[in-house]
Amino acid sequence: MLKLFKALHRGLDGPTLLLAAGLALLAASPAQAQFDDAAAAVILRRGQVLDAQPALHGPAFYLKGDGLPEAGSFNDFAHQVSDRPLDVLVLGASYFDYDGECKLLSTLEQVNSCTTVLLRRPEGANDPEVLEALKHAEIIYFRGGNQCNLVAWRDTPIQEAVVQLVARGGGTGGGSAGLAIQGALAVYDGCKGSARSPLALASPYGATVSFAPSLFDWEPLDATLTDSHFVKRDRMGRLMTFLCRQLANGKRDDAWGLGIDEGSTIVIDREGLGTVYGDVAYMVHADRSSGGCEGDSEETSPVTYLGFKVWRLPVGSTYDFYDRPAEGYYKIDVVEGVLSANPYTGPVSSGAGVAVSSSNSPPQ
Repeated sequence: MLKLFKALHRGLDGPTLLLAAGLALLAASPAQAQFDDAAAAVILRRGQVLDAQPALHGPAFYLKGDGLPEAGSFNDFAHQVSDRPLDVLVLGASYFDYDGECKLLSTLEQVNSCTTVLLRRPEGANDPEVLEALKHAEIIYFRGGNQCNLVAWRDTPIQEAVVQLVARGGGTGGGSAGLAIQGALAVYDGCKGSARSPLALASPYGATVSFAPSLFDWEPLDATLTDSHFVKRDRMGRLMTFLCRQLANGKRDDAWGLGIDEGSTIVIDREGLGTVYGDVAYMVHADRSSGGCEGDSEETSPVTYLGFKVWRLPVGSTYDFYDRPAEGYYKIDVVEGVLSANPYTGPVSSGAGVAVSSSNSPPQ
């Protein structure tokens, strides 16, 4: 099996393009690169050739509301993982001729190298060269695309490699679809199409409201389901539907949802303290069972749930994911699929477990 390996070396006269099998020099310009459409996995590297191998003092998590990382917040995130430059790996199953994340990240002072690993087919999750690349990363970032492809990596060596990285103090996270797989409660998998808020609220067991078991059990995201593009695509209603579904039929006592808007990021440090960059994020809590999602068919009545608790977290605010606040929220009711108020414009959260910067910007 042939996988393309492109190393864009700092300090050389020009980039080199290598074929992993045999390490044959193929070209001297990225514009000449040709992707092998038959390969199950594609590997591309930018930055330094030699791995950094820094000491780690994480774990830390980078949660992005859309797909492409943002330079400032990612550099801060990398500092939460190590004081020295480190090696980043971007993992995805979409956009096979694109390595935009690494093109950006490889320019950061805190990044020694950035490798893009793209899996075209599920068997790529067992490829030895993919697994070897994962072992050399201090941060693994899941790119956007379609999370239905990503949930297929459950119970594979990829999942194990990410868990081991976090256990040794590394960092992980993702954007858009890559954010969707980070929650420990369940994953909205999108395998039957995208669920839109009005339809999800009206039909909580509709075909598009589908879930997969969680891939990861990150402590800061315990009992939490994550969602992206949050305000931009009006996803509060569907997130509330997802939580209602998780409580239905006595499956559990409470459920949390984390919604992050486009252009927004939450960086969670080793102490569980999350800082909001960019714009806004929301935590939503459903803390009692509800009869409004009882059933298991598309004929189930629209969502009814009184008292969703919502914390609005603007840029610069911090939220304690280990000791979650019991105050500072506003409430939204849902009756027969209709929300009682605009869910995005409640008061900025405050109180124990939440802090808002007076400058309205992340700490430096």
